[in-house]
Amino acid sequence: MSYPPVPLPNGQNFTATLHNTTYPAIDSATKSDHSKHIVFITGASKGVGRATAISFAKAGAEGIAIGARSDLSSLETEIEEAAKAAGKTSPKVLLIKLDLLNHQSVKDAVQEVKKTFGRLDILINNAGYLAASQSIIDSDHDDWWQTFEVNIRGVYWMTRGFLPLMLKGGLKTIINVASTGANSLRPGASGYQTSKFALLRLTEFTMTEYAGEGLLAYCVHPGAVNTDMAKKLPAYLHKVLRDDPEVAGDSMCFLSQERREWLAGR
Repeated sequence: MSYPPVPLPNGQNFTATLHNTTYPAIDSATKSDHSKHIVFITGASKGVGRATAISFAKAGAEGIAIGARSDLSSLETEIEEAAKAAGKTSPKVLLIKLDLLNHQSVKDAVQEVKKTFGRLDILINNAGYLAASQSIIDSDHDDWWQTFEVNIRGVYWMTRGFLPLMLKGGLKTIINVASTGANSLRPGASGYQTSKFALLRLTEFTMTEYAGEGLLAYCVHPGAVNTDMAKKLPAYLHKVLRDDPEVAGDSMCFLSQERREWLAGR
């Protein structure tokens, strides 16, 4: 017996046109305005997170906080150069050494943002983890569980830590980077795909509990990007990794420049 009996489209038929590269309608330099906004992006040292930070710089963000375990030193210069090239004022940049496996590290990040900016308009929970592609029996239990520690507990810690600051005013927007994997069933992906499915539900609960205070939270699929993490996918899937990270960065930048209530909990 084959399972699932009917393959899921996973959003591939949601729009008539699919883009692998960014395009004029969402160009951050000309179609987005974040001149009065403070944004914090996790997992910003490379890939989608890095591209997203650059997108917000092009959109004239007032402040950009970037957190990651890896080195962030060169990104500040890239952000300043991107803003200048787009004809925007360079944002105030806050570099944070952030470890989502360490609760104290998250609490310290909250305090640094509060001290530096005094507020936060947009939180983008981009950092993620992908365990090795193995069946449940063959999987390493610690590696499998780390997927949940980063993709769920890490997002929970960030959300719980920053909500009190965000609910004081501003855009009050949280974007959780999920995946179409949340609605997929691929052998060997039980940890990652289940964690992303749980992230969708956590996002809905965040809206359920704080919509009355003006919070707007939703999930975004970043595309099939050839990141370091994605290279851990089985070799036969590498051919689908053809999306540029700028598509995700410009999309999140465009969507979050104003409150789009129709995105709530999605």
